[in-house]
Amino acid sequence: VRAAAGAAVPRARSVPGPHPRAPLRRPALPRAGPGTRSPGPAPGAGAAAGPAAAPGGKERGGKKCVDRFSPEYRQRRERNNIAVRKSRDKAKRRNQEMQQKLLELSAENEKLHKKIEQLTRDLTSLRHFFKQLPSASFLQPAAGTDCR
Repeated sequence: VRAAAGAAVPRARSVPGPHPRAPLRRPALPRAGPGTRSPGPAPGAGAAAGPAAAPGGKERGGKKCVDRFSPEYRQRRERNNIAVRKSRDKAKRRNQEMQQKLLELSAENEKLHKKIEQLTRDLTSLRHFFKQLPSASFLQPAAGTDCR
């Protein structure tokens, strides 16, 4: 593109970006460690004068302080351990069922391949047999028979 005075106008160059199918990554945010404040609204700037809570009553962001010896914590851990065991057992069962199904389908596949081979041999022998017959003897229907 040229300007009215004849001077060349530099074109905008495209900057190579990530691959079109590459997952977009969000920049990592610095984590607030113990004793540090995370950036947020100034004290007294929010509508509520407490920690910002996400929907569902859980704190947003970092982990909350948990007493590992409290009965509630032990109960939650026990329930989680049971759920994990149940999930792993279910995955094992599903895997075993898939292995069994694989064996069954492989056996059936092998059986079908053998049947194909047998039928191919039968077809070949029948073709050979019909070639040996006199040319029109098997094409004309017998008297009194209906071929429909």
